[in-house]
Amino acid sequence: MTEEEVERLLQAATERKSRTKKQAGERTLVYRLLLGTGLRSTELSLLTPHQIDFDRNRLSVEAAKTKNKMADVLPVHPDLVLSIKEWVELHGIQPQERIFRYNRDSIRRSFYGDLKAAGIERIGDDGRSIDVHSLRKTFGTMLAREGVPLTTVQRLMRHSTPLLTAKLYIDVDPVDMTQALEKLPMY
Repeated sequence: MTEEEVERLLQAATERKSRTKKQAGERTLVYRLLLGTGLRSTELSLLTPHQIDFDRNRLSVEAAKTKNKMADVLPVHPDLVLSIKEWVELHGIQPQERIFRYNRDSIRRSFYGDLKAAGIERIGDDGRSIDVHSLRKTFGTMLAREGVPLTTVQRLMRHSTPLLTAKLYIDVDPVDMTQALEKLPMY
């Protein structure tokens, strides 16, 4: 997703009517965390306050809750950690309780509703579809656009090889390529 699409999605999630204000706030925070951590939606749905080091801005991913069945500790932006802490405190979530109440189907339905409210097509002009997992891909692409080394992006996304990260999780469009060429000296 483009930065502009991400902004529209977050705004739609915040403003779109839900059964409760909590649901809208939860969706917005979930999207922000998926975009800012690269976690898979299932991993995030199982997250508990116990897994978060609020003082050192880290998140422990438990092996039993990951796709590759490997535990890891990931850095998290301080603003996101603060948002999680505020959410946990506001809703009285205990250390071993799940922070979020969504499941795979409910987040998918909400995501598609938020895309529609934001005026974002589920199928792009290039034929690729946008779904919840696209937020993970957007995370990798945004890191690459900011010049983060591929091996660091690979490590943050917890992929087995940089090739997997580069091939499937980083989009490079013609504008990016043009800007890259403009950085070269002219001979």
